[in-house]
Amino acid sequence: MKCPFCRRDNTEVFNTRTTKFGSQIWRRRRCLDCQKAFTTYESANLGFLRVTGSTRRKTPYSRSQLYASLSTAFLDIPHKPGTVDAITDTVEAKVLDLQQSDVSTTKIAAIVLSTLKHFNTAAFIRYLSTHTEVASSAQLKRELKKY
Repeated sequence: MKCPFCRRDNTEVFNTRTTKFGSQIWRRRRCLDCQKAFTTYESANLGFLRVTGSTRRKTPYSRSQLYASLSTAFLDIPHKPGTVDAITDTVEAKVLDLQQSDVSTTKIAAIVLSTLKHFNTAAFIRYLSTHTEVASSAQLKRELKKY
């Protein structure tokens, strides 16, 4: 791996740990040329996952899209730094637990909602209102009963 400081590729790993949710490997590296240390994160490539939307078109899974949709749910809601990352990791783990290479956006939304319900109620309600077809209060009550 190239050093971000001197751009040479003469580095060594001197500390390795799994992250809190076990979805990534945290590594501390040192450049043998300039002696500066830096951190890297290693995670599994989920490029094999295909997401099927409402148009039945399959697209590659994108962590950044999931993260962005979760970030939107937390807008103006106080939360700890790293909360959105932790929820994204949890949702990804649950999607992988399905052991399917094709997953629908509806299924991912259901996993997100069941996960958010335990993290933050306000974010849960915001995600529910923006990612499901809720036109009336009765329909909202039905959706809330699912989770």
